[in-house]
Amino acid sequence: MKKFFTIGILSGFILFLCGFITGLEAFTLISGGIGLISLLISALLSGVFISGDKIRANTSIENSQERKERTKKTYAFALFGAPNFIAAIILTVLL
Repeated sequence: MKKFFTIGILSGFILFLCGFITGLEAFTLISGGIGLISLLISALLSGVFISGDKIRANTSIENSQERKERTKKTYAFALFGAPNFIAAIILTVLL
């Protein structure tokens, strides 16, 4: 998990620096796009967009190993996307 968070912070920081130095909105869009897509994938994997009945049905047919793997992927995408999304928000406010 630390690996994904570190990569997310590095990519967010690099995009933030490039956007802040050049003043181009493209870096804000790239950082925000990466963050938003990663957070949406994380939400899809966690089952946020489905009803409680479907969540119960899915958890009854999956074993604990599959659930752990899905949860790991959910956290990985969230930890990668959050720093990029925050960098895009800060760039939007500053520029």
